[in-house]
Amino acid sequence: MEKSFLRSFSRQPWYIRFGLPLLAVCLLFGIVQFTYEHRHIMSSQLRYSQLPLFNPHRTEFTCIQQAAVVPPIDPEADLWFEQGMAATSEDKYEENKDYKTAAVLWTKAAQRKHWKAQNNLAGLYLLGKGVPRDPEKTLQLTEEAMAWGVPQAWDNMGSYHMQGVGGLKPDATAAYAFWQKAAEMGAPGAQTRLGTQLLASYDSPKEGFWANKKIGLQMLECALAQGDGQAAYELGLEYKVRKTSADNIRALSYYQDGVKLGNQDSADYLEIAFESGPLGYAAPFVDHDRERRYKVFGKAIGDNPDLRFPNLEKVLPLPPAKLPYWDGDENHLLDAAKEVRPAPPEQTLGAGK
Repeated sequence: MEKSFLRSFSRQPWYIRFGLPLLAVCLLFGIVQFTYEHRHIMSSQLRYSQLPLFNPHRTEFTCIQQAAVVPPIDPEADLWFEQGMAATSEDKYEENKDYKTAAVLWTKAAQRKHWKAQNNLAGLYLLGKGVPRDPEKTLQLTEEAMAWGVPQAWDNMGSYHMQGVGGLKPDATAAYAFWQKAAEMGAPGAQTRLGTQLLASYDSPKEGFWANKKIGLQMLECALAQGDGQAAYELGLEYKVRKTSADNIRALSYYQDGVKLGNQDSADYLEIAFESGPLGYAAPFVDHDRERRYKVFGKAIGDNPDLRFPNLEKVLPLPPAKLPYWDGDENHLLDAAKEVRPAPPEQTLGAGK
């Protein structure tokens, strides 16, 4: 299935899942004409905020979690948000996703300050999915969420500066200032990005990395505590290269967390690790049964990055725990590791009027 760029605004940081430059991605999608009542949004010009320059050699970082600072979510608005997510589910082929319906639902939810719906709506305007493509509207919606105090919106604005979205000029200096602000506010994606870049053994600004491992690890741990699967993977890499037995065990634990949080790289690493054993990898021994199971999870996450497996330990615990019985059915394995959630409600566009 085709991966969706849009959904990363609410589920995962999009810069992790997709390597294409933002503007190039935007040009790949045509404009879908669709009209309905729009809100008029006055730009507060937060896109031009004068922020402290990025300081890669900072000595302190306070972990703030995004959930503690975002606006409270209205239950009915959250219902509309989830209905929009269901309409554009990664379980659907691209041609079967209903972006028009999602746009209507997310607009209704955003009117009640549902910040995830607001971010997704900005993504629709960026790509022209379900609405006319309008990068300026994307910037305005993002500014409005920034004014609400949404860390992810500050993170997104940094990415718009980096890529030159709308009337912005590509500006790495501005981008890093916004990302730094977002990380300090609690955006897990910004914490993961900057934290990863601070794990080097020397500074190389041209290559985008610096030597500040203490702060880098703190940022990554903060992001992981918020459920960022990429942070788990980066932490696994960091401890895997240290080579001691204790570090290898810690690395495996981070990779395991990454699989639970829907990170394909973590699943792929563990598949290869248990195929190859301790030579160059953190796995304590070759285990083809575990290798096979991680392969199933890696493929599933690759097809649907929205998947989460909080009950992974029930079917695929790390050594020294023994593997439980598996009948070989991939769906049985995946379903047993998933969170048990009620089915999304039917779409009710007329509700709340």
